[in-house]
Amino acid sequence: MTDHSLKADAETGRLVSDLAYLLGTTKKRILAEAVAAYAAPRLPASRERRPFLDLPVRQRLILRRDELLRAFEAHGASDVRLIGPFAAGEDVDLVEILAETDIMMGGDAVDVLAGVAREILATRVEVTSATAAAFSDPEFLKRLRAESTPL
Repeated sequence: MTDHSLKADAETGRLVSDLAYLLGTTKKRILAEAVAAYAAPRLPASRERRPFLDLPVRQRLILRRDELLRAFEAHGASDVRLIGPFAAGEDVDLVEILAETDIMMGGDAVDVLAGVAREILATRVEVTSATAAAFSDPEFLKRLRAESTPL
Protein backbone atom coordinates (compact mmCIF):
# COMPACT_ATOMS: atom_id res chain seq x y z
CA MET A 1 0.00 0.00 0.00
CA THR A 2 1.29 3.44 -0.88
CA ASP A 3 0.87 6.19 1.68
CA HIS A 4 -0.16 9.62 0.48
CA SER A 5 0.01 12.87 2.39
CA LEU A 6 -3.14 14.56 3.55
CA LYS A 7 -3.32 18.32 4.04
CA ALA A 8 -5.10 19.74 7.03
CA ASP A 9 -5.14 23.11 8.72
CA ALA A 10 -2.67 23.62 11.58
CA GLU A 11 -5.29 23.25 14.32
CA THR A 12 -6.57 19.93 12.94
CA GLY A 13 -2.99 18.71 12.48
CA ARG A 14 -2.21 19.48 16.14
CA LEU A 15 -5.42 17.80 17.28
CA VAL A 16 -4.64 14.61 15.33
CA SER A 17 -1.04 14.61 16.63
CA ASP A 18 -2.20 15.13 20.23
CA LEU A 19 -4.80 12.35 19.94
CA ALA A 20 -2.27 9.95 18.46
CA TYR A 21 0.14 10.70 21.31
CA LEU A 22 -2.50 10.40 24.04
CA LEU A 23 -3.98 7.19 22.63
CA GLY A 24 -0.60 5.62 21.90
CA THR A 25 -1.27 5.11 18.23
CA THR A 26 -0.40 6.72 14.91
CA LYS A 27 -1.85 9.77 13.19
CA LYS A 28 -2.67 7.51 10.25
CA ARG A 29 -4.76 5.25 12.51
CA ILE A 30 -6.58 8.22 14.09
CA LEU A 31 -7.56 9.50 10.64
CA ALA A 32 -8.58 6.06 9.38
CA GLU A 33 -10.85 5.47 12.37
CA ALA A 34 -12.31 8.99 12.15
CA VAL A 35 -13.13 8.54 8.47
CA ALA A 36 -14.69 5.12 9.14
CA ALA A 37 -16.81 6.53 11.98
CA TYR A 38 -17.90 9.44 9.78
CA ALA A 39 -18.77 7.25 6.80
CA ALA A 40 -20.58 4.39 8.55
CA PRO A 41 -23.91 6.12 9.22
CA ARG A 42 -23.83 7.81 5.81
CA LEU A 43 -23.41 4.70 3.67
CA PRO A 44 -26.48 3.73 1.62
CA ALA A 45 -28.73 1.22 3.38
CA SER A 46 -29.00 -0.79 0.16
CA ARG A 47 -25.30 -1.69 0.32
CA GLU A 48 -24.91 -5.35 1.23
CA ARG A 49 -23.24 -5.83 4.59
CA ARG A 50 -22.12 -9.20 5.81
CA PRO A 51 -22.17 -9.82 9.53
CA PHE A 52 -18.66 -10.23 10.93
CA LEU A 53 -19.24 -13.82 12.04
CA ASP A 54 -20.26 -14.82 8.51
CA LEU A 55 -16.86 -13.81 7.16
CA PRO A 56 -14.09 -16.39 6.76
CA VAL A 57 -11.55 -16.31 9.59
CA ARG A 58 -8.83 -14.96 7.30
CA GLN A 59 -11.02 -11.98 6.35
CA ARG A 60 -11.83 -11.33 10.01
CA LEU A 61 -8.12 -11.26 10.76
CA ILE A 62 -7.49 -8.82 7.92
CA LEU A 63 -10.24 -6.51 9.15
CA ARG A 64 -9.15 -6.59 12.79
CA ARG A 65 -5.37 -6.93 12.38
CA ASP A 66 -4.52 -3.47 13.74
CA GLU A 67 -6.90 -3.86 16.66
CA LEU A 68 -5.37 -7.23 17.51
CA LEU A 69 -1.82 -5.85 17.36
CA ARG A 70 -2.77 -2.90 19.61
CA ALA A 71 -4.40 -5.24 22.12
CA PHE A 72 -1.35 -7.51 22.19
CA GLU A 73 0.93 -4.51 22.61
CA ALA A 74 -1.22 -3.28 25.50
CA HIS A 75 -0.56 -6.63 27.21
CA GLY A 76 3.20 -6.40 26.65
CA ALA A 77 3.41 -8.65 23.59
CA SER A 78 5.50 -7.90 20.51
CA ASP A 79 6.76 -9.54 17.32
CA VAL A 80 3.34 -11.11 16.70
CA ARG A 81 3.49 -13.81 14.01
CA LEU A 82 1.15 -16.43 12.54
CA ILE A 83 2.21 -20.06 12.76
CA GLY A 84 0.78 -23.44 11.84
CA PRO A 85 -1.62 -24.36 9.03
CA PHE A 86 -3.36 -20.97 9.10
CA ALA A 87 -0.05 -19.22 8.43
CA ALA A 88 0.61 -21.64 5.58
CA GLY A 89 -2.61 -20.48 3.91
CA GLU A 90 -4.83 -23.41 4.81
CA ASP A 91 -8.51 -22.68 5.42
CA VAL A 92 -8.78 -23.65 9.08
CA ASP A 93 -10.73 -22.16 11.98
CA LEU A 94 -7.80 -22.22 14.41
CA VAL A 95 -5.48 -19.22 14.41
CA GLU A 96 -2.09 -20.02 15.93
CA ILE A 97 -0.01 -17.06 17.03
CA LEU A 98 3.61 -16.77 18.15
CA ALA A 99 4.47 -13.67 20.18
CA GLU A 100 7.19 -12.31 22.41
CA THR A 101 5.46 -11.99 25.77
CA ASP A 102 6.07 -9.92 28.87
CA ILE A 103 8.34 -12.00 31.09
CA MET A 104 6.63 -10.56 34.17
CA MET A 105 3.31 -12.14 33.12
CA GLY A 106 4.89 -15.58 33.11
CA GLY A 107 2.75 -18.46 31.90
CA ASP A 108 -0.44 -16.40 32.20
CA ALA A 109 0.55 -14.36 29.16
CA VAL A 110 -0.53 -16.97 26.61
CA ASP A 111 -3.94 -17.43 28.24
CA VAL A 112 -4.58 -13.69 28.44
CA LEU A 113 -3.45 -13.08 24.85
CA ALA A 114 -5.45 -16.04 23.51
CA GLY A 115 -8.56 -14.70 25.28
CA VAL A 116 -8.02 -11.24 23.80
CA ALA A 117 -7.54 -12.68 20.30
CA ARG A 118 -10.60 -14.95 20.62
CA GLU A 119 -12.72 -11.96 21.57
CA ILE A 120 -11.45 -9.84 18.67
CA LEU A 121 -11.55 -12.54 15.98
CA ALA A 122 -14.49 -14.62 17.25
CA THR A 123 -12.69 -17.90 16.55
CA ARG A 124 -10.41 -20.42 18.23
CA VAL A 125 -6.95 -19.04 18.94
CA GLU A 126 -3.83 -20.58 20.44
CA VAL A 127 -0.88 -18.43 21.46
CA THR A 128 2.68 -19.68 21.88
CA SER A 129 5.11 -17.57 23.88
CA ALA A 130 8.37 -17.03 22.02
CA THR A 131 9.81 -15.78 25.32
CA ALA A 132 9.08 -19.08 27.08
CA ALA A 133 10.18 -21.14 24.07
CA ALA A 134 13.51 -19.31 24.00
CA PHE A 135 14.19 -20.62 27.51
CA SER A 136 12.76 -24.11 27.18
CA ASP A 137 13.47 -25.15 23.58
CA PRO A 138 15.45 -22.69 21.42
CA GLU A 139 15.54 -25.11 18.46
CA PHE A 140 11.74 -25.38 18.49
CA LEU A 141 11.51 -21.58 18.54
CA LYS A 142 13.93 -21.34 15.65
CA ARG A 143 11.77 -23.76 13.64
CA LEU A 144 8.58 -21.87 14.51
CA ARG A 145 10.06 -18.53 13.47
CA ALA A 146 11.30 -20.01 10.18
CA GLU A 147 7.80 -21.26 9.36
CA SER A 148 5.96 -18.17 10.63
CA THR A 149 4.68 -15.08 8.87
CA PRO A 150 4.48 -11.64 10.47
CA LEU A 151 0.99 -10.56 11.41
